[in-house]
Amino acid sequence: MRKNGHDRMGRQRWQCDGCRLTAGTRNNTKRRRTQLAQFLDWLLEAAPQRKRTESARNFRKRVDWCWRLKPRIEPDGVVHRTVMADGTYMNGWCLLAAVDGEDGEVLAWQWCARESTAAYKALFAQLAPPDVLVCDGMKGILKACAQIWPGTRIQRCLVHVQRDTRADLTSRPRLQAGRDLKRLADTLTRIHDADTAARWGQALNAWHERWKGMLAERTYAKDHPDDPRAATSTSGWWWTHLPLRRAYFRLERLFKDGTLFCFLDPTLTAQGPVPRDSNRLEGGLNAALKRMLVNHRGLPEAHMRRACEWHCYMNSAKPDPARILKQHDRQSKPRTDQDNEPDMTQPTLGTGIDWNEFHASTRYPNATE
Repeated sequence: MRKNGHDRMGRQRWQCDGCRLTAGTRNNTKRRRTQLAQFLDWLLEAAPQRKRTESARNFRKRVDWCWRLKPRIEPDGVVHRTVMADGTYMNGWCLLAAVDGEDGEVLAWQWCARESTAAYKALFAQLAPPDVLVCDGMKGILKACAQIWPGTRIQRCLVHVQRDTRADLTSRPRLQAGRDLKRLADTLTRIHDADTAARWGQALNAWHERWKGMLAERTYAKDHPDDPRAATSTSGWWWTHLPLRRAYFRLERLFKDGTLFCFLDPTLTAQGPVPRDSNRLEGGLNAALKRMLVNHRGLPEAHMRRACEWHCYMNSAKPDPARILKQHDRQSKPRTDQDNEPDMTQPTLGTGIDWNEFHASTRYPNATE
């Protein structure tokens, strides 16, 4: 084949020296970019396919190749002052996400089976250490932060603290001590300065001085042989008001270690306000992910996860679907019939873990090679 001029659209034409037949080249890049844009509009819009003229089946067949694209956020080394991290569960899987605490842009994500230390370490390894991490305070995220970001301060989400207290005391505590403690916990989100926080700590200490005798009460198995706890108690006794003790000592521990009112530290607020809850992540990204899956209910599991990845990528700082398409075309190879399903392997960034290996070791711990 040799070059044989151009067609009226300016595209190169070729001619065979043997049979003298000519043929032109067709650039599919523009068409593929248009289809990718239509695919993302359909995937991320609030009411998919209501304004589309073609049938849903034809549209799905036309953009089916888009499911094979694997979006990812490249680590840029930018230091973010505050980062929010949390996990949301869907269809048996957990998606860990980290967003900027100031504008809510998605910084990284990681798939896992549960919110474990290994999963959060893989997430944090993709980012530069921030000044403050706003989280719900689960053991996995705290341990991972201490190992990956040892110099990062922790701000416990005050809304999660209130929820944990309500879970222990119920919404309508039966005892007066529980009603007083719940009232203290409910005022956490109304504290805006250091003086009010100090008075809150004094009120918590006064509550303990008043009810410490009640917290120390024990119930002995010999006095209640019919209680189910008598058969399982190894010490022969248990705390009479265990939920009340758990709620109080949680608040006391958070107040003493400085994670309850970290957002009031002058050294941190000198550069701007620090979030005191993770509502920007919970009500922003996580809620939008759930709405998207409801709008597209019935997707296969692999497509559900890929849809979540696209949603996270399009809410990052500089989303560029054309770059993802270009990278895919550069790295693509001839596919066989058995490769028709999209590859859902989680990309490993930095010191992250291989998704398949992590899935086998966490969800199926007894799996063999």
